[in-house]
Amino acid sequence: MELYEVHLKKAISFFKTADHLVYVTMPVVNDNKLFITVLDNIHMALEGGMNAVLEYERLYKRIMPLADNFESRFEVFKRMIGKHGFINDEAIIIRELKRFIEDRKEAPVEFTRSDKFVICSDNYRMKTISIEEIKKYLSITKSFLLKINRIVKK
Repeated sequence: MELYEVHLKKAISFFKTADHLVYVTMPVVNDNKLFITVLDNIHMALEGGMNAVLEYERLYKRIMPLADNFESRFEVFKRMIGKHGFINDEAIIIRELKRFIEDRKEAPVEFTRSDKFVICSDNYRMKTISIEEIKKYLSITKSFLLKINRIVKK
C-alpha cells in the first residue's frame, strides 16, 4: 500500500469517528466537552487528506520531497489549491482548526456555555465553537475527502 493510501485511509477513519460522535453520540450524551474530541478528529481527517494529496503528488514527482512538519506541508498544499479543484475554504479550515487546537492546549481556562465550547487565552480573549460550526466543518471535510478520493483513484 502506497503512503498516500495510508494517509487517506486514516483520514477517512478520523472523519467517520467525528461524524459518529456528532450525529449519534452527542445527541444521546448531550455533553459539549465532546466538541474537542470531534474537532481533533476533523482536524486529523483534514490533515490526513492534505498529506494524502501531497504524498500522491510526490509519488509522481510533481513536487519535491517535503519536510515532516505541518507548516511546510500546508504551504505547499496552499499552492496546489486551484490545481485539483480544492477551494480556499478548505485550506482556511485546516489552518483555523490547527490554530484552535493549539490555542486550546495553551489556554488557562475552558468551559461550556449553552451549546458552545469556550476557551480563554491568558488575556481572556475568548474563542467559541458551536455544534452548527462543527457540522459545517464536517460537511466541508466530507467534500474534501471525496475530492481527494477522486484524485488518487484516477
